[in-house]
Amino acid sequence: MEAVYRGFETSLIGLALCLGLGACLMLGTRPAAGDGLAVTLPMLSVTLGGP
Repeated sequence: MEAVYRGFETSLIGLALCLGLGACLMLGTRPAAGDGLAVTLPMLSVTLGGP
């Protein structure tokens, strides 16, 4: 059972590393032209306005 937990933890660490690397690589890019990006979840709403 410990091997299952260790594998799950390792996969979460790998996912966090990939997401963090992707976020760092996107810091220098400009947002696409348009109305912006809007993401709405049941208890969270995030809106990224255009330039």
